[in-house]
Amino acid sequence: MHQGVPINALSPETGSLYDSEKPSLCPAFRRPAHGFIPAQTRHDCLPRRHAMACVCTGRSRGYPTRAVKVIVPAAVGSLTDPVARVVAEDMGRRTGQNWVVENRPGAGGIIGTDAIAKAAPDGYTLMLTANNFIITPSLYRNVTYKVPADFALIGMVGRGDNLLVASAASGIRNIADLVARAKASSMAINYTSPLIGSAAHLTVELFKRNAGIALNHVAYNNSGQGITDTVAGLIPVNVMGISTALPYIQSGKLVPLAWTGTERAPELPDTPTFVQAGFKDVHMGLWFALVGPAGLPADMVTWLNGQLNASLRSTAVIERLKSFRIDPQPGSIKDLTALVERELPQYQKLAAGTGLKLD
Repeated sequence: MHQGVPINALSPETGSLYDSEKPSLCPAFRRPAHGFIPAQTRHDCLPRRHAMACVCTGRSRGYPTRAVKVIVPAAVGSLTDPVARVVAEDMGRRTGQNWVVENRPGAGGIIGTDAIAKAAPDGYTLMLTANNFIITPSLYRNVTYKVPADFALIGMVGRGDNLLVASAASGIRNIADLVARAKASSMAINYTSPLIGSAAHLTVELFKRNAGIALNHVAYNNSGQGITDTVAGLIPVNVMGISTALPYIQSGKLVPLAWTGTERAPELPDTPTFVQAGFKDVHMGLWFALVGPAGLPADMVTWLNGQLNASLRSTAVIERLKSFRIDPQPGSIKDLTALVERELPQYQKLAAGTGLKLD
C-alpha cells in the first residue's frame, strides 16, 4: 500500500483532512506502512506550494485513479439496478472517478457474486447487491464462494419491502381470492419474481407453504420481461418493489394483494400486510449493501464506508432512494457484519424448511 495520510485523519463526510490534522509541511504526513490517502484529497489537503513540491502527493499514487466497476448481480429492471445507479453516480462525484454499473445477472445472482469473490482486492471492482447475496448459497448446491469469508463487507445501503400483485386480467382481486382459486385449481398457478433465490422469491414460497396452496415459480433471465408478461396477463401473479408496481396499479393493469412490510404502505392503504391477511410467518425484508472481494485493505474499506455513509445522508440520494420506497441505511462495517451473521443462519434454516433447491 502507498504511504501517506492515515485513514483516521480523513473526514468520513468529505474525504478531506480535518483542519486540526492539516500539515504545513510534507514531512509532517504520518506514514503508516499500511495507510493510504484517497486520490482526490492529496492535492486538496496541502497548501499549493507544498503539494507541488512534495513527491508524496499526486493522483497516480492515490485511490481511486481510474473508474470503479460496480457489479450488480441482477438484470436491468430489477430494483437493485436503479438503487446501484443512484449510489454509483453519487460515489463517483465524491471520489472523483466514474463508478460504472455492470449488470451480471444469472443463477439467482451467483454469476455476479462469484465474479466479485474472484476479483482483485484493489478497490476497482465492487458489488452492490440485495440480500439474495446471503440467501442463494442455501438454495444452490454448487456455489463456489463462501459468505461472508470471501467478501469485504463495506456497508449497508438501504432497506425496503416487496408487494405481491396479480394481473388484472387474471380476475384475482385480493389475497383471499388467490388462495381460494389456488385451492380450487387442479394445476398450480404460475407466478414470477425479480430474481431466483431473492427475498421476493422466498416470500412467495413462505406464503404458499403457510396458505397450503400450490404456486409454480416461472423464472426469467430479465425481470423486466416478467413484469411485461404479468401486465399482459400471461403470468397471473408477481412480486416486486412497490415503486415498480405502482404505475401499473394506478393504470388498472395490476392488483395489489399483500405487502411484506410491518405496516401498510401509505401509497396503498387498502392493501394488507401478509401478517394482517393472516400469514404471520411471512415477513421477509429486502436490503441492499456494498461489498468487495476479501482482502481489501482495512483502511480502504473504512474510507469507502465513510464515503458511502456520506452519500446516503445527502438529500439528493435520500430523495431518489425513497422514490423507490427504499429507506437509506447509513451505518458501520460492524452493523453490516452483524446483520449478515444474524440472518445467514436464518435463511439456511428457512431453505431447509421449505426444501427449496434450485439446481
